[in-house]
Amino acid sequence: MRSADFSRAPRQARAEAMVVLERPEAPRGWQRAARSAARDAAGHRWSTGYRLAGARGVLAWFATPDDAAAFLAARPSGERHRRLRAEPEGYTNGRWRAEGDVMAHIERFTPVTREAERGTVPPRVADDDAAALRPGRGPRRRPRRPLPPPAAPRSPVDAGAMFVGATRYRGPHSWAVLSREWYPMVAAMRRLRGYVWHGVYWEPPFTLGTLAFFATRDDLLAFARLPQHRRLMRWITRDRRHGTAGYIRIHVADPAGEAAP
Repeated sequence: MRSADFSRAPRQARAEAMVVLERPEAPRGWQRAARSAARDAAGHRWSTGYRLAGARGVLAWFATPDDAAAFLAARPSGERHRRLRAEPEGYTNGRWRAEGDVMAHIERFTPVTREAERGTVPPRVADDDAAALRPGRGPRRRPRRPLPPPAAPRSPVDAGAMFVGATRYRGPHSWAVLSREWYPMVAAMRRLRGYVWHGVYWEPPFTLGTLAFFATRDDLLAFARLPQHRRLMRWITRDRRHGTAGYIRIHVADPAGEAAP
């Protein structure tokens, strides 16, 4: 459900800004030192690393955009970076929802730019097919043209938008059910024109999180409308059989923090 209060959500959701820091041909120890510097910086909330062919990077979340800017200002030359700012409104469910312990999906998708400009009402998240609530057993589809091959991952430092989100699952059985839809969803996401890069993280005991980067905000919102993603979100929010909490927070490129070489 939509929310602007993330006080009960995990620390990643409470951060108002994030930084992508990357160094091509990084020497041994650079990534560890960069993560340590992020953890020691004012306002640090959470951080993780990533690897690409020929480069290593750090993703760090901060309490405020000013904290993120101060961290970048202290970094040495030779690093690529981008600063992103969290949108005021995101999504929380269940135990992580400040407005009340509720598990439910939103009624309509967030409008993309064209819909907002034209005043068009976005489509509904729900549909009338009960099979959509069962991962891996969606409605029968008509044959389609061959899909393009998955896009090769690009660098998160070049992304204009990203989301960080997580779900607290009940246990390994829920993960097994999740896998029926997770892998097809990721395959579909990687075929989107604006896909850049994604990663996952785990927090004990059974929380799984996703970090996904896209070229633009509209590209990110297009992913949310994929049938695979819609089925998965409706499945996990319909009750508490498989999950008890979740959140999604969207970040967009800060005009004052454009990517730097």
